[in-house]
Amino acid sequence: MTSDFLAQKEKQLALLLALDSTRDTADMTQNPDGMFRGILYLLKEQFQAEACGLLLLNETGDAIEVVLNIGASENEANMLCRQAMMLEAPDSLLDTRWKHTLGIPIVLVKPLGGIFLARSSETFDTDEIELLKIAESQIDSAVMQARMIWSISQRNIELETIYQIDRMKDDNPDEDHLIGRFIGLNVDRLKAELCMLLLSHIDSGEILLRGMVDKNDLPTETLEKIKQLTAQITTTQILGTAPDREWLHLMAAPFIIGGERLGTVIVGRKKAFTLADQRLLFAITSQMDSAIAHSRALQQLLRRSKELETIYEVDRIRDRGGDFNQMLHLVLIELCKAVTSEAGYLMLYEESGEERLELKASTRESLLTSADYLKTIKQVSSEALTVGKTIHQIHKDGAVRSIIAVPLILNEKIIGVFGVVNSNSVNGFSSEDRRILTAITSQVDTAVFEQLERRRMRKVLGRSVDPKVLEHLLQRADSNMLAGERVILSTLFADLRGSTEWAEQIGPEELVSSLNIFLGGMTEVIFKHGGTLDKFVGDQVIALFGSPVRMEDHAIHAAQAAVEMQIVHANIQAELKAQGKHLPDMGIGVSSGEVIAGEFGPPIRTDFTAMGRIMNLGARLCSAASAEQVIIDQMTRDMIEGHAKVQSLEPVTLKGIGSVPIFELLGLK
Repeated sequence: MTSDFLAQKEKQLALLLALDSTRDTADMTQNPDGMFRGILYLLKEQFQAEACGLLLLNETGDAIEVVLNIGASENEANMLCRQAMMLEAPDSLLDTRWKHTLGIPIVLVKPLGGIFLARSSETFDTDEIELLKIAESQIDSAVMQARMIWSISQRNIELETIYQIDRMKDDNPDEDHLIGRFIGLNVDRLKAELCMLLLSHIDSGEILLRGMVDKNDLPTETLEKIKQLTAQITTTQILGTAPDREWLHLMAAPFIIGGERLGTVIVGRKKAFTLADQRLLFAITSQMDSAIAHSRALQQLLRRSKELETIYEVDRIRDRGGDFNQMLHLVLIELCKAVTSEAGYLMLYEESGEERLELKASTRESLLTSADYLKTIKQVSSEALTVGKTIHQIHKDGAVRSIIAVPLILNEKIIGVFGVVNSNSVNGFSSEDRRILTAITSQVDTAVFEQLERRRMRKVLGRSVDPKVLEHLLQRADSNMLAGERVILSTLFADLRGSTEWAEQIGPEELVSSLNIFLGGMTEVIFKHGGTLDKFVGDQVIALFGSPVRMEDHAIHAAQAAVEMQIVHANIQAELKAQGKHLPDMGIGVSSGEVIAGEFGPPIRTDFTAMGRIMNLGARLCSAASAEQVIIDQMTRDMIEGHAKVQSLEPVTLKGIGSVPIFELLGLK
């Protein structure tokens, strides 16, 4: 009896030592499945079992974490171990394959799993069952220890991976580089043979395959099925095997930031994924999605900075003024800095008003004017102008491999087109290039339009207003300034009395010389008092006060000009008389009221003038005025009351107007 007891104790001790040895020799920083399998082999040998299996629950007890089997299928091991979990102590299990099957529960405070041993040779005796009870007390502590060490090890791996991703964010803010390194990280950490990264396009939101490692060269059809399988996942998941490829196990995780889905990462390998793998992928993607979002935010910031720098330079070029064509060339250079290309061009509609584009600036004129380039450039530019939006084309053949054409539009008016030709990238211009150019040209068209308006205003008003006033108007660069509008102003007509007879009595040279002196003197006075020179009609001078330069007291300005014009005219008469020459007397008519003022005429030749009843009245008053007399109408008289000396005259009947009360302007107060 004593010898049997000692023999049993020796067996127990030997088993405990063997279990300790198996546990001690295992590398607990690695997956503990190896240690669990070692324990299973030890039990199989110790109890001469034909088959055995082990099942472990995860830490929360709501899912199976490990199923190991020797001499039995995985399904058999799963079923028998589940029975063993229900036991309170080692006991027989229901089984039809082996004559004798024993189940051992693994419990430490709460159920951890179960083990089964099976053989057909002989039943398990009492001593063996007692021995298994001793083994179970070691196995449950080994499971807890292994799980703790493995958890710490896994956490270290996760932390190392997170640190690595942080380094990636710092080293490679560029999204393409980030994606490449991220795929490599997944392949390395998860021993993956397949890694696919699907990301939404930053503009369209379309999900695109941005990177992939495929060590098995899977068919395109299989890859598409895998993508569809993972399209709707919302959490990190172990997905089972791939469609048509049962040997390939899959796992996937979504990229979600602030409720917005950025994409999905899919990994695959021949070995089934574990919960530890699932946790690791979750840790990786939880950092990587923010890294991608950070990269995109940074890229958007850099792009916006690039846009603002270009817009700032364009504004500086515009503000410097100078030659218009030189300004266009400098603007074009700045635009081409934003997008690397072989050449850039800028075309505007001809100023004659014809619907025909004219090449105004280019970075490589000899290149763009060649027949090979020009045909494609005109075709794409015309299309951009027709549809009113950016056009991007890629050509496999021909001199133009890639081209972007962006219409210049302001206030719904198309004024031209900007384009770049042949990207330095083999794939042509990117969506980023198109976005940047569209954003920048939305500012450039304003600068170009302002310069066009300034040129037009200088052309129309250059001879009509004082140079200082013109520069003031050009600073405003108001596109509506020359547009026709109803405005209340004062108009002044002045001409020489008896000028026809006078012109017939003197030589042409004296006529031209005397008239130029007279007209020059009158123009200076008009400009001095803020007036606009409408036109010269022979010896007649027509001026406007109140447009395009607005003034509330336009009638006073007109009256002041009229009085001074008579004084200047008298001085010119005296100077010419001293030279033995004669200049006829002058009469002036001033009227005030509403007219339509603006730029009149065809594109080839326009003038700033006014039309309306008041213009006709001013001309009639001028005709009615005698030598050295200034006649004004009722409205002018009312507006200058208190500022001038006025004398009533007999009403006159004017052709086309009727009876009109008139007044003579005698002087100013």
